Amino acid sequence: MISSELLTSLGIDHQRKGAEFVLDCPYCGKDRHLYLNVSGAFKCHHCSESGGWARLRKEYGAIPSIQAPKDKPFSLPSEEYVRGCSKKLLGPSGASAVEYLYRRKIALEQIHSFRLGMDTKNGQPVLVIPTFEDGKPVNIKYRTIPPAEKQFFRWPGGKSALFNADILKTLKDDDPVFVTEGEIDAITLSGMGFPAVGITGGAGTINPEWIEQLERFKKIVLVYDSDNAGRGGARKIARRIGLERCYNVILPTKDVNEFVTQEHTKDEFQRLVAEARQFDVENVCSIHQAFADLSREYDKQHDATCLSPHWPSVEKLTGDFQAGDLIVVSAKEKTGKTTWVLNMAHQWAKQGHPVLFYCLEMRPSRLVRKLIQIVLRKRDEELTPKVLLDGYREIAEYPLFWGYNYKKVAADVVFETIRLAWKRYGIEAVVFDNLHYLARDITHQVQEVGYISRSFKLLAEELEIPIILIAQPRKIQRNGIMGIEDLKDSSSIGADSDQVIILYREKTKATEGGEASFKPETLIRVDASRYKPGGETLLYFDGATGTYAEIAGSRVTADDEDIARWD
Repeated sequence: MISSELLTSLGIDHQRKGAEFVLDCPYCGKDRHLYLNVSGAFKCHHCSESGGWARLRKEYGAIPSIQAPKDKPFSLPSEEYVRGCSKKLLGPSGASAVEYLYRRKIALEQIHSFRLGMDTKNGQPVLVIPTFEDGKPVNIKYRTIPPAEKQFFRWPGGKSALFNADILKTLKDDDPVFVTEGEIDAITLSGMGFPAVGITGGAGTINPEWIEQLERFKKIVLVYDSDNAGRGGARKIARRIGLERCYNVILPTKDVNEFVTQEHTKDEFQRLVAEARQFDVENVCSIHQAFADLSREYDKQHDATCLSPHWPSVEKLTGDFQAGDLIVVSAKEKTGKTTWVLNMAHQWAKQGHPVLFYCLEMRPSRLVRKLIQIVLRKRDEELTPKVLLDGYREIAEYPLFWGYNYKKVAADVVFETIRLAWKRYGIEAVVFDNLHYLARDITHQVQEVGYISRSFKLLAEELEIPIILIAQPRKIQRNGIMGIEDLKDSSSIGADSDQVIILYREKTKATEGGEASFKPETLIRVDASRYKPGGETLLYFDGATGTYAEIAGSRVTADDEDIARWD
């Protein structure tokens, strides 16, 4: 966990900016351009150096005890390579590629301006579309040329940069900026005289650096594809940039390049821009938008990439965790509830979903150690420095972020930190551990807990993401399974939640002079669900490695003998 005190102790001049520190970059020397997150990740927005705290700390002369491997530098295409590809395109061998570009209404002027080229990949000619930063090539997108099957490739190790971003330097803050879903569409709009940049990597891709590059402009015109992915991507980036600045163009064709190839004119497109609407005001929508939201929710419910528990027997009980859901997880002390949700967060991050794991009881360093233990399935005594380093290499690219409050633990600070993380890193799910740690008003604790749980639900709705909230139970006298009525301090916790998941492990008899331990069989009870009937199942908890696994035939009901015995 990076703190102001730590940076001061190392003699590093800094300024606090939200959940980040702004430093002078030790790599390029640019003042106040390096952003350091409290989790330790850093990036310089001048020279683009990035990495982790271990690497940056070394630059300031403080070597950590466990050296993290050096971050891989970008492997950038050379100027000579781009120039050679341009010559191939405009030479005799590039006739088919030029013909293809002409069919897509990409004129010779755009071919020269964007320095398009041609090369050969896997024995077939491909179009070369370079991306530049400060006039230098940083990445390349390759596209097969018809009649070959449509395929895309990228320059291995290149930098994920905003296409045509250099044009932003020529614009004033009051100038509109057009944002498209890809490179060809950006080239098409530029050919019509509209200053356009292209999102590289698909409709849902949003790099935090791109958000910063667009920050100063007062009007952003989104020209995304008209399919579901495009509509969803447009709203997603609008929320990250700011709904008040974004205008959404509704195309009658799949994309803007198809619009032009179907002989629509610049004037027709200008009319679409004039008709472009801002996204609906928060908390107010038309019947048209309500039905569009219903369609989007239906699509999400049938999308295989939705977030859900990765244990099939549990997923049958919970279904997918939807945008706006508040999922409360509770269990008696030492049952393993934090480890259980960390297992889920690990799987989601492994699949590429950015997750914020916000824990008030354990520092990020302890959580990373636990995560490495889960990933490598190692016992505590096996976590040597070498094993930890191997584990770090495996998880280094996971979009998993740690939230932690070094001093002030207050609900407003927590909620603002979550909003900032969502905006900067595109967080798709939040795990918060735990609700009762935030409640500090002893006199009015019930009311405070109720307020905080309701605020988490509202935050989930606001950010359109699921939030998993760990809550403590009240003291239970009976040696049985707790239920929703056993949540500590406030009945509103259950009322605010969309699902309440209870974990239970049976205690074993204590040995003489020792403490009681728990059996590995873990009951997972979905005690309340707004959309599912609920139910129970069993998982096997390997406490030594912190992992949970299915038990064959583990689906159970309240009538089963085991449950009756536990109750």
